[in-house]
Amino acid sequence: MKKKQIIMTVIAVAAVITAGVFTVQSRAAEKAAKRDLQYTYDRAYGDLRGSVDNIAVTLDKGVYANTATEQNGLAARLMRETSLAKEALATLPITDTTMDNVSKYISQVGDYSMTLSDRVSAGKKITADECKTIQNLHSYAAKLSKSLTSVKPNFTSGTLSQQFKKTAEDFTDFPSLIYDGPFSDHIGRKSPRCLADKKNVTQANAQATAAKFLNLAPSQLTHTADTAGGLPSYNFTAGTTRVSVSKQGGMVFSIDNSRDITSEKIDEKAAQQKANAYLEQHGYQNMHPTYWVKTDGRILFNYAYQSGNVLCYPDLVKVGVALDNGDIVDLSSSGYVMNHTTRSLAEPKYSKTAAQAKVNPRLKVNSGKLALIPTGGLQEVLCWEFNCTGANNERVLVYINCSTGMEQQILILQSTDTGTLVK
Repeated sequence: MKKKQIIMTVIAVAAVITAGVFTVQSRAAEKAAKRDLQYTYDRAYGDLRGSVDNIAVTLDKGVYANTATEQNGLAARLMRETSLAKEALATLPITDTTMDNVSKYISQVGDYSMTLSDRVSAGKKITADECKTIQNLHSYAAKLSKSLTSVKPNFTSGTLSQQFKKTAEDFTDFPSLIYDGPFSDHIGRKSPRCLADKKNVTQANAQATAAKFLNLAPSQLTHTADTAGGLPSYNFTAGTTRVSVSKQGGMVFSIDNSRDITSEKIDEKAAQQKANAYLEQHGYQNMHPTYWVKTDGRILFNYAYQSGNVLCYPDLVKVGVALDNGDIVDLSSSGYVMNHTTRSLAEPKYSKTAAQAKVNPRLKVNSGKLALIPTGGLQEVLCWEFNCTGANNERVLVYINCSTGMEQQILILQSTDTGTLVK
């Protein structure tokens, strides 16, 4: 009898332990799913914030546009950014009408910009009233950008709508615009040029590649939901690190380590040396550092591929360095993967001097160089890049098309204590 009781006790204890293990595993799986969902929402919110910021800056650039070509280019960029903003907004878990006015505003910016583009293409001038409307649009975009930056939503706490209401209230009195242009879909992404002729890899091979890249064992990585779109990828996690590997070619193109960084022990120069060495170690050759920004204990460097005397901005790589120990905590080379290829660049038809004469006289030109830049139509164009000074000592980059002598693009540089941003 005693032996039977012992056996029953052992079975009962085993059952309790098994149930406990199952509960722990279930909670862990639930926690991981919630974390992945939060990451998806955070990324969509970041995309929305970035697109709205780009809308505000693009509207602001209209002050410096001097030709129909540049005005059309600004309109195309507004169309793309408004479409991206609406996609991001649709991803967020907003089930009520909190952001209806914001969505309406974003749509109207895109529609109105297309209408103006059609007018300019037809040889008409933008009127004074239309300029006032653009300024009005810009003021609302700047207000929305500031509001989105100040809001820190927790998408799984159930308080999202309350946090958004203050932002949305600013748009209750937004005037309806009258326009006759249709809303146009944004341009789809092209195929990755860097991976042309590469074969697809299996999940296991991608996991092994990611593990080697991170100096880990494949078993230390967990496979999460794959990504579709223009650059399909396998995604993995290891602790606080997320890594993405392209399905075609098996190339690691994104790393994000979200660990906390509470101290800064290395400076910008030492951090850049770490980033330079990292790129060379992983096969990125002839990369030229352009701009950097520092935030949350890390510094993010932007690199562009240098082809002879031409800086190729489409081939963009971003590298983030932790300022406490110099670890690489961010890598984003999707621009490089999508655009890098062997190019045959023609000699400029316009000399540097002739191109500089095309710059708006309200800008003071400080320097100039050759640069390859992307267009709104996902093409590339060779330009003279002129670093200029505008009103109130605003730093402005003007790109003059080497073939046509027309303004191709305008960028505004924003310098702060934490680095230089290009808008």
